[in-house]
Amino acid sequence: MHKIVDSVYDIIAFSNGIIFTQKTVLENGAVKVNFYGYDIKRMQNTPVTKSVYLLNKFGAEYKKIAEQLGDYVSCDADIMASKHSVVVYDSGETGIFSPEGDMIWSCDLSYQGSEINGVVVDGNQFWSVVPEKNCVVCYSTTYKKFSMRLGSQESTSFQNPVAISKYDNVLYICNKDSRKVRTINLKDYTVSDYRIFDEPVYKYLRSCGKEIVVLESGVYVL
Repeated sequence: MHKIVDSVYDIIAFSNGIIFTQKTVLENGAVKVNFYGYDIKRMQNTPVTKSVYLLNKFGAEYKKIAEQLGDYVSCDADIMASKHSVVVYDSGETGIFSPEGDMIWSCDLSYQGSEINGVVVDGNQFWSVVPEKNCVVCYSTTYKKFSMRLGSQESTSFQNPVAISKYDNVLYICNKDSRKVRTINLKDYTVSDYRIFDEPVYKYLRSCGKEIVVLESGVYVL
């Protein structure tokens, strides 16, 4: 594994590699967010702007969406085939934006009283994790309700799942307590181990043919 940086506030993929943010608390108490890029192929830092970060996170109408959100860094986001953007905060606060950048729906989503985290779209629905319930849930944007759950509070399939990503037809679930990335095959919903680490894993993503993980000790290219 090749270590990129010690810690990040947010991290997303883009055409040349990854963009990550770090925050600094100023003397007056204000928080400053800095944006950095890392070129996966060249294995070196690369200049990146806030606009590039926002474009890759929210889509073409990123300016309008970011203005409405205010805090555009501490949320997770994904873009549907219809160009609608779905945004989820760790508090469960969820919003859907039209292709024109207008918020058309918002709700504080919880599953059995516990907040959802993360978002990956899948047709007219999206998947999230529920850390307190040790499960992964699917939410229908058409019917505005949960349509499926995998795992449970009593099960060890997922142990404090904190992040979710999707590649091809497979979900990748980062489990903080078991220190595993586990997969869900969306063809038959089988759950399997994918990666096991010696420390908590907080995020898994891919870019430029490489795998990137956020572990407790930093961000690594596998």
